[in-house]
Amino acid sequence: MKCLKDVMVYQTYNLERLEKYNFIFSRFLSCKDRFSNLYSMFYFLSNRLFDFFQKKILFKRKFFDLRMGSDLKRISLKIKNYYSRIFYYFVLLLFFTVSFLEAAPGDFVKDVKIPALTFEFPEVKVFGAGKGTEVYFLPGEEFPLRNLEIHIYAGVLYNPSLPPEVPELFVQAWKHGGVPSAPGSKFIETLEGYGAKIDTDVNSEKIIFTISYLSRFEKEIVPLVREFIASPLLNEEGFAVAKLNLEESIKRRNDKISDIAYRKTAELVYKGTVLGKSAELDSLAKISSKDIKEFFDKTVSTSKRIVLLTGDLQKEEAEPLIASILPLRENFRNETSVKINTQILKKNLDSLSFQVLGVDKEATQSVVMMAGILPAHKDPDFYAIQLANYIIGGGGFSSYLMQKIRSDRGLAYSSGSSTHFEKDYGVAYFTTQTKTSTTQEVYDLMREILSEETISNITEKELESAKQSIVNRFIFQFVDKMGILHNFLRFQEHGMPNDYLKTYRDKIQAVTLGDLKRVGKKYFVSSSVKTILTGPKNITKGLNESVKHITPEERIP
Repeated sequence: MKCLKDVMVYQTYNLERLEKYNFIFSRFLSCKDRFSNLYSMFYFLSNRLFDFFQKKILFKRKFFDLRMGSDLKRISLKIKNYYSRIFYYFVLLLFFTVSFLEAAPGDFVKDVKIPALTFEFPEVKVFGAGKGTEVYFLPGEEFPLRNLEIHIYAGVLYNPSLPPEVPELFVQAWKHGGVPSAPGSKFIETLEGYGAKIDTDVNSEKIIFTISYLSRFEKEIVPLVREFIASPLLNEEGFAVAKLNLEESIKRRNDKISDIAYRKTAELVYKGTVLGKSAELDSLAKISSKDIKEFFDKTVSTSKRIVLLTGDLQKEEAEPLIASILPLRENFRNETSVKINTQILKKNLDSLSFQVLGVDKEATQSVVMMAGILPAHKDPDFYAIQLANYIIGGGGFSSYLMQKIRSDRGLAYSSGSSTHFEKDYGVAYFTTQTKTSTTQEVYDLMREILSEETISNITEKELESAKQSIVNRFIFQFVDKMGILHNFLRFQEHGMPNDYLKTYRDKIQAVTLGDLKRVGKKYFVSSSVKTILTGPKNITKGLNESVKHITPEERIP
């Protein structure tokens, strides 16, 4: 019986043969260093095959113990052929897989033709709603939600004599004061009970009220919103909360060095204009709830309004909805904003007697910021500026700032640039946060990147890559319907042509390398920017440029 089993094992693939084949696999795989990970996988599979054969053989041994009288030679040959086929199929599969993967990555899709992205530009419907009120409406929503924003043009740009603290106090006192039918916190609690979310915000240009709610609760919500817009309480309780919050915000605004850097950079860029002022504790102390009520009665309730509306409704439903929220007004102030343009900002910046502003703040980190003035949004160079910004610092890890400061030298977690465009001007920002000990090295690198030599060395390949990236991101302008309305409003405010979005990609593609280098040498060089170094006072030692030091709460000289 023992001889019978030994012969059976020998006639099939015995353990010694399997180990031999496993050894051959190992030698074959070890010589393929180029695809070590792939061959490691096949090495693993060969071991699993070895284990499989071993278990099968042990099973057959038991099988033949029970069938001693069977035809040993016939069964032995059959099992041998069975395992031979498995083994040769495995080798064949291995050969074709390796041959396929040795081709250049992506070869299997290189001939696939991807059609150009086509989509319909959403049509925003515009209609009036009384004196000084216009509605931008985008219908259709998958969910039973309605989103509404009211933009009231009552910021400091339309009221230059207004202390900057007043609009900031108003939006908080407005929200926390409630309405006569639901005073104080009851107003927000009632809305939240219906699943609605509200917010109030302010910027230099306007005050913004936002609400999102379920359409099935519209009958309960609309009267509260109408009351909030027309006759808010603005009581002492809400004013006290607003004043306390703003006071605390002013006291804490120097806690983070990045917050100081951004605030002082804005004060520098807008020096000499209404936008160059920040809220102050002394000015805040002089404001009373009476000032807030007067601001609402004389300014907020009579200023121009733009309403953004989207949700599960059509225009036929939108018009009566807006009429029920915003009653008609008898008084309307048609004020124009303060004029701020490229020429004014550049003149103010160039008139400064220093090249570097040092904002002294004891910290282990420092922020290097550079800021320069750009032309208006509708300027023909806008498209070339977008591409130059992408290559210099706006393109993430592919940009020069990230490559040379973070990737090559590890001097910062993040380094980049951004452009901000308004109707009559633009601003470019270049920012890096680093250790205090490497501040000067980062400063020198940023000046090296922002040089005519760097701009001159930009290649056609880099330009094409930037174009492709910007064009590919264009679709994200249309992801969210309220976002579409925000963009539409912004383009209207900036006086952009009606076909701006439709021609955007073509105009990006039309930018030449010559265009890029021309605007780069004009706006993306260190000689056209001012630098703000925020950190310990000694970080400016050794600089060749003229430096002016101030504390975080001092005004720009």
